[in-house]
Amino acid sequence: MDFELSSDQSALVDAVTTMVGRHAELRKGETLRPMYYSYGDALDRDLTDNGFLDILRSDEFGPLEAGLMIAEVARSPHAVEVVASALVAPSLWPELTLPRPIALARQEDLCRAVRFLDRAGTVLVDAGDRIVALPIEAGQVVEAPSVYAYPMGRFNAPPDLSKGHVLEGSAVEEFRRLWRVGLTLEIAGALRSAVHFTTDYVKSRQVFGRPLGSFQAVQHRLAMDVPRAEGAYWTGLRAAWSGLPVDAATALLHAQAAILPVVFDTHQFNGALGFTLEHALHFWTQRLRWLDAEMGGPIAQAEAAADLAWPDR
Repeated sequence: MDFELSSDQSALVDAVTTMVGRHAELRKGETLRPMYYSYGDALDRDLTDNGFLDILRSDEFGPLEAGLMIAEVARSPHAVEVVASALVAPSLWPELTLPRPIALARQEDLCRAVRFLDRAGTVLVDAGDRIVALPIEAGQVVEAPSVYAYPMGRFNAPPDLSKGHVLEGSAVEEFRRLWRVGLTLEIAGALRSAVHFTTDYVKSRQVFGRPLGSFQAVQHRLAMDVPRAEGAYWTGLRAAWSGLPVDAATALLHAQAAILPVVFDTHQFNGALGFTLEHALHFWTQRLRWLDAEMGGPIAQAEAAADLAWPDR
């Protein structure tokens, strides 16, 4: 993998970064209006209208460019569904335009809250031996209140998976690979924003007459958090580029393992206000707490990576 982005890739990142920045403002006065999450409807429309969610349907771009876009969108304080729409669905169903937003779930998740399900047009379900693209019918889903900085929904009753589009065979492992790649880059974007947000804060926050960031203990811990976030970003991009399932499982393992120390440090360095809904930090850290458990969490990724690396062990 070439770690130097091409001119087209750099232009893509710059365009998405600009778009995310245009919709990043949440503040009303001195503090934020308390809210558990904010869905980025305006950002979603911009991404859709400008073709970013159809990136895999373009001849010029592929999974790596989709990954670059996902990581930048994940830096927004607004939650926006892009992984399934821009990476998973067009890879597995290139001829279908599935109603979106699109939720992702394992079959065992269908009895509990699933992110984006409250507004989803489709849910892609890992049913073990097959993948099902299930359309969501009116009244089938209710909102599930949550503190995890995502809109959530749950089914009123177990859905009938026989009503969906089904893929079997190699598509099952490909679905899991793509989900892991997208999830890794979502985590990477949120980690990077949480660390950068905190770094800016400790530069200006005065303690004992000097910036909080001038204390070595703070510097050392943030210096450890930066490679955690950047490592998730680059391993996620490598997995998107290589197309190897073992790379995707290893990347997600690294990303999920980085969440706990980064969330702990960033909240501690932002002080008491950082634990409130009037502060922007929770839009990334609470999101990360949910992503830490998705697809079974780091233990499941370690087991998957071992099975993929040593299938005959």
